[in-house]
Amino acid sequence: MLQFIAWRFLQSIITVLGISAVVFYFTFVIGDPVVAQLAGRYDLDFDAVERIRKDMGFDQPIPVQYAKFVVNAAQGKIGLSLVDKRPVTEQVARRLPATIRLALAAAAITLIVAIPLGVLAALKRGTFIDRIARTLAFSGQSIPDFFLALLLIYLFGVWLQWLPIAGKGSWQNLIMPAIAAGWFSTAGLLRITRSSMLEVLSSDYVRTARAKGLKENTVLWVHSFRNALIPIVTSVALLAAGMLNGIALVEVIFAWPGLGEYAVSAALGQDVFAIQAIVLFTAALFVTANFVADVAYAVADPRIRLY
Repeated sequence: MLQFIAWRFLQSIITVLGISAVVFYFTFVIGDPVVAQLAGRYDLDFDAVERIRKDMGFDQPIPVQYAKFVVNAAQGKIGLSLVDKRPVTEQVARRLPATIRLALAAAAITLIVAIPLGVLAALKRGTFIDRIARTLAFSGQSIPDFFLALLLIYLFGVWLQWLPIAGKGSWQNLIMPAIAAGWFSTAGLLRITRSSMLEVLSSDYVRTARAKGLKENTVLWVHSFRNALIPIVTSVALLAAGMLNGIALVEVIFAWPGLGEYAVSAALGQDVFAIQAIVLFTAALFVTANFVADVAYAVADPRIRLY
């Protein structure tokens, strides 16, 4: 088990290093970072620009620059924001709690709704409950997050005036963004849970367990649900990381001061170092989610501890 975890961890480190190389390369493809840093300043001559380039280390060979970039990134030193001239890691750290709060709320909605309803739909296949679950899954994967966010704002914020439509104040400000951010993930996890449970419930060992006279709860949760966990764990891990894609637009629509809103503003303002920090952080999150999923596989089913 420890050898399996160590190997997967090494693969994750190599993946992050590869992504960091791509991020470093595209920093120079999109333009000169020094020119971007000095945008709007016309009081500097060529010699002054070269001195700044030397101070920032851009006069050194590319391999040396990349090595320093990796070391600095590992220490949380990406660079200064081109907008407010402050370290971008400070901005990320300041906005990250709001994004985590929203992501946890969206994940809670996803887990509370998708897994129980998916299991129930599989048990009640072909019934009214199953039709409701399939309709929810279909609509959840058909309606974009931003459209649902606007619909929620109009319905509950403008028309009924039950909930605030923007900002990060009380818990009421969290309801609509969490629903919008978790909508797609809920639909996907519900569909995967239902399909996985249907496959397991029709297997021979489940029929044998029932023939032995075991209680239905024992058959469902001990013999069925655990064997259906592999695709569910995969979906949970990847949807949790991929939820950031939807959160970015949701944060902009609801004026939620999180990392997604910062990413959009950095992209619009061509803030090179801010984009670097956000891309690296998001990539590390995806890689971590995959690593956690691999370890969860090994816990759920020891037969897959292969490498």
